Amino acid sequence: MKTLNIILMPTIIALLAGCSSAPTLGDQMVTRGKDLVKEGTTELEQGAIMVEQGKAKVERGNRMIEDGKQVDAK
Repeated sequence: MKTLNIILMPTIIALLAGCSSAPTLGDQMVTRGKDLVKEGTTELEQGAIMVEQGKAKVERGNRMIEDGKQVDAK
């Protein structure tokens, strides 16, 4: 029995050490959450640029409409 304990103890310690170095579910969730925040921030920045570009197109379109009305009125 004593030899069995001598063999089992280092094995159990090695297994526990191996398990504790693996990322936990919480760690994985935190990492994924951080990745989602980065992706969301990037998409928001790109969306803001697209909104500004859209506004500029609408303004150009409105100017063209007004210019077109004035040309036809003359």
